[in-house]
Amino acid sequence: MLIAVLAYLAGSLPLGFFLRRFNVLRLNGKFVSIAADFSLGILVTALLPKFPQLMSRFGLPSLVYPLGNEAQMGACALIFAVLGHYFSVYVCGWGGLGLALIMGGFLILTPNAALLSFAVIALTLLIVRRMKYASIAGALSLPFFVYWQYPLDRIYLGTAILAAALIAFTHTRFFLERS
Repeated sequence: MLIAVLAYLAGSLPLGFFLRRFNVLRLNGKFVSIAADFSLGILVTALLPKFPQLMSRFGLPSLVYPLGNEAQMGACALIFAVLGHYFSVYVCGWGGLGLALIMGGFLILTPNAALLSFAVIALTLLIVRRMKYASIAGALSLPFFVYWQYPLDRIYLGTAILAAALIAFTHTRFFLERS
């Protein structure tokens, strides 16, 4: 439960918003926001499953009931970080669309499937030249690549299906609001 709360709070951090707003890196554009969200997805998925081991190493009582293996805890952390990204508690509900966070997390969970999904995003972007369509295509291809690379792992497949549904929902809502 603590991992889910920590992942939600970490996903709620609007790093890209603050970096762009206060021009910390002296760069303009969405690249800073995408890079910040991508690295946040990598950090949440890689570091939070190590939290129970870290607590026991320092002799502290583990406040985390382990869900099982690191794959389950990483998938749980990624989903709650994405939910925190959508419904941020720090900036009154404003959040991003979540593709960079999800792809950063899946680069840790299932690197081969994430790289193949990146290829679908790049190919769709070259053909259509719209990031909205490329994001949906990459997100919808992710569960197929996860199933192809890891056919027996239901945790990764369920997380990929949930992530693809969230991306498709937010991007189609984005179409309806802004088109």
